[in-house]
Amino acid sequence: MKHHLTEKELIEYQFKLASDTRMKEAAEHIEGCGQCRGNLEKLQRKYAALDLLGEKAEISEDLISRVTEQAGRPVLKRIAWFKKPVWISSAAAVLLVGLLLIANQLGEDGTKKREVAKKPMPAAEKMEPQSRPLIAPTADLNKSVEQERAFAMALKEEAADMYVAMDKASDDAISEQPPFAPASAIELVTLPRRDNVQLTIYNSADMTLVRERRNLTMKKGWNWLQFMWANTLIDPTSLSLEALAETDKIDIQQLVFPARLRELGRWLIHSEVSGQVPFEITYFTSGLSWRAFYMGTLAEDEKTMQLQGYVRVANNSGEDYEKAQTRLIVGNVHILDQIAELAKRQYPYNRPGILRYDSYGYDNGDLDESKKLLLGDMPVSNELFTTMELSRKEIRKEGLSEYFLYTIEGTETIPNQWGKRLLSFDVEDIEVESLYKYDEQRWGDQTIRFVKFANDEEHNLGETPIPNGDVKIYGKADSEGYLSYVGGTNIKYIPVDEEVELNLGPARLVKVEPKLMDFKTDNYMFDRKGNVAGWDEIRTWKIEITNTRELPIEIEITRGFETAYWTIQSDVAYEKYDATHARFKINLGSQSKQAFEYTVTTYHGAREDILAEKN
Repeated sequence: MKHHLTEKELIEYQFKLASDTRMKEAAEHIEGCGQCRGNLEKLQRKYAALDLLGEKAEISEDLISRVTEQAGRPVLKRIAWFKKPVWISSAAAVLLVGLLLIANQLGEDGTKKREVAKKPMPAAEKMEPQSRPLIAPTADLNKSVEQERAFAMALKEEAADMYVAMDKASDDAISEQPPFAPASAIELVTLPRRDNVQLTIYNSADMTLVRERRNLTMKKGWNWLQFMWANTLIDPTSLSLEALAETDKIDIQQLVFPARLRELGRWLIHSEVSGQVPFEITYFTSGLSWRAFYMGTLAEDEKTMQLQGYVRVANNSGEDYEKAQTRLIVGNVHILDQIAELAKRQYPYNRPGILRYDSYGYDNGDLDESKKLLLGDMPVSNELFTTMELSRKEIRKEGLSEYFLYTIEGTETIPNQWGKRLLSFDVEDIEVESLYKYDEQRWGDQTIRFVKFANDEEHNLGETPIPNGDVKIYGKADSEGYLSYVGGTNIKYIPVDEEVELNLGPARLVKVEPKLMDFKTDNYMFDRKGNVAGWDEIRTWKIEITNTRELPIEIEITRGFETAYWTIQSDVAYEKYDATHARFKINLGSQSKQAFEYTVTTYHGAREDILAEKN
């Protein structure tokens, strides 16, 4: 069957009036044709409206009188063909429905009959409408057909009037009894595009809080809103819906997960208004992550720096997020469940089987009996679990000083499977110190370069903590503004008012060369047997520093002695860095060299006690 089914053919199919062959052909065509399937649903709803009349439906006296009058009118004689007229099936279907309505007027015992007022008719044509044959004898075929047609048309008009009146009454009085489930997808509220969306992404856990604003079209009465999360990592147990307007006229009853339907949930909403209403949908999802990185550009004199902070957001959640405002959680949070594991379950209300009670949860003795079913290891069916309250994810701060909400200015579209770089801040003229360090025990014979600054107002920062991430520092190579790479490192979380030193790696243009100039031992002490019990070791070192840069430098040289018992004589100032180390600070001009010497005496054995007594 290549053509679409006509209304007459659909009626024949619906009421099984066609032949077996035609019924089979129509069924095959409807199964493969979306348009005809939709037309059949419309037709079913049209006649289903008559079923809603129930026992309260009454056939008016005027209707029966008009039908009788039309049936009694004379008709022109025509040749009676045995071929069925093209409209006879449609009329028969409507007549069948009408006869069923008339049958509703009988009493429970089936014997009470309705008195029918009729106008005078020729005696030969008088008959009860209820008892008239559907097809007359051959000689009166045309007359019988006209009677059936008149009766069907009048019945159809009466039923249409009653349906309109009933539909109007349903608008005036909303049923307070909630429907069990939507009868078809046509009754579901469609989910429009987001007006805006906000993402709160946690970097210490694979978890993102999503807040969506959508304008939903409500009808007066009961509404079913369907939400689907196929091929995403959304956790359905975290779904929440809230009206942002008309809150006193919108009642969100429940969220149900239909049995045997995966990745689908439906909210039942009772509305006293019709039209668009803004709603907010919130849920947790997995697959979104972020990391911070920074770019610093030193001024030519290296006394100030421009620092730009960026955040790279990666979206592998299965969902596109358009015009999203991004907020980042800096710090560690604790969650009871992994969002990705919850999102990948076969059913949103968990698999049939064992539900385990978590020790973080409800063990305070205040549970009612239904919630206590969740405690311990006990099997729970899908049907039971769908009637119970689903607990939300809990988030706990592990330390207020390590927990901060970081908002990215503006909005961005972040498609699925994409990563996007977002500018988080851009600060100029940050005062910095360029510092060089030499510590043979830590870095060998290399001199390491550092850039030092503080996250405070004095350095044009200090409004928010700085998240951990990679940082790269560049310097201006010439007067035209070309940049050269200086070095990079990874920084940890920097709270407000805390100082930070960025390790930029080895400095090729600054060299430190220690040379041992002299070594001797002295001040021996002996025990009673004549063995050496204590002595001093005396070393003289020469430190040569070479700066081939075009800028002056400040350098810290740390020297270790492997013992806590030591003294120094030096021609430059030093400080005791810790028990086993001394530190020298030297300022050196551009393209220059400087050397200094120091003598360190270390005390060993019984000589340690003498030094301890002096101190």
